[in-house]
Amino acid sequence: MKTKEPLKCILIAILLLLLLIPVTYAQSPALTIADYTIQPEILTPGELGTVTVTLENTAINTSADITDIYLFASRFEHDHKRFEYVGILGGGSSTAITFAFTTPKAEGIYFPEIHIRYRSEGGLARRTLRYPFPVRVNERTSLKEVSLEVEKDISEEIRPGDDFTLALKLTNRGETAAHDIFVKIGKVQSVYFNDPGNYYIERLEPEESYEFMLNFKSSENTPTGMITIPINITYKGLSDEEKKQSEIAGIEVIGLAELSISNIKTDPLNIKQGKDFTLLVRIENAGDGDAKSVKASITDLPFSGVKEAFLGKIEPDDDSPAVFTLIPGASGSFEYHLQISYKDDSGNHTITEKLSLVVEANEKNDMLTLIIPAILIALAGIGFYFYPQKKKKG
Repeated sequence: MKTKEPLKCILIAILLLLLLIPVTYAQSPALTIADYTIQPEILTPGELGTVTVTLENTAINTSADITDIYLFASRFEHDHKRFEYVGILGGGSSTAITFAFTTPKAEGIYFPEIHIRYRSEGGLARRTLRYPFPVRVNERTSLKEVSLEVEKDISEEIRPGDDFTLALKLTNRGETAAHDIFVKIGKVQSVYFNDPGNYYIERLEPEESYEFMLNFKSSENTPTGMITIPINITYKGLSDEEKKQSEIAGIEVIGLAELSISNIKTDPLNIKQGKDFTLLVRIENAGDGDAKSVKASITDLPFSGVKEAFLGKIEPDDDSPAVFTLIPGASGSFEYHLQISYKDDSGNHTITEKLSLVVEANEKNDMLTLIIPAILIALAGIGFYFYPQKKKKG
């Protein structure tokens, strides 16, 4: 019994060690470079620059004891400054360190390294983190500066009172980042914003894009024709000098005419067979666009005279008379068609209206109609009276 007790103690101790080993490993410090910034972004040969690195301990419960940090850049001139015994960086914490350097005389892309030596707090085993970062060395005069490309997507045409949208897409086509970008939409008469007219974009990297949608509403009184929406852009590039860029978006406001007959008159009021008369047809425009080259024609009416009238242009909410001079050759009720042709901003149009008028018989014709039968009856009566008397004499 006594020999078994020490054996049990040994087994329990081994199990405890096995349980503690993975816990210790999981809580080892984990250093990483979370971010870095190079100033200026593009350097010229032999120019002084800086790199700032953000060092982060991603472990939660374990601190890192940083013993040494330095810049390793064989072709760069720098002060070889070493940050020895930086100290303890707690779990989840970060710190920023800046190094200065002078670029090589030759153009190109270089990859200097940040070297970091550290160990667990209170530990003996040391680790080394190497982090290379790119440095572009080039003559600024040969660089392609920031260049913003603005794409505009907008309807080709609208009518007064319509809503419409303008989609803007800004793309940086340069080789350096654009920052502090302000977009301002200018005002347009009779056009209203449904959205703010000012927008801010913090940064656009090369070939990066940013899109936004603008909503507008036109007034019922918006004049027809092309309207332009000003787009003013300011931004900064490599040199931090403010640059200005002006763009416009154009949209055509078209007006559609709506012609109809508002009134019909004849002079004289009572039309007589064989007598010329004037037919006056007033044509009105109830649309929001000009009716141009307006012409009215009378078809299928068996009268002689002038059957076409040229009215020219009829503006919105206005009217114009079409005047015809006609001579009816017969009396009775007649149906005919009035054809109106015109053009507006949308093209050529033709409308046809069915009309009618009544022609009275001429008074002279009426008298002849009464007199001739009366004469015939009288002649017949005379012939009937004298015919028996001649028969008796014979």
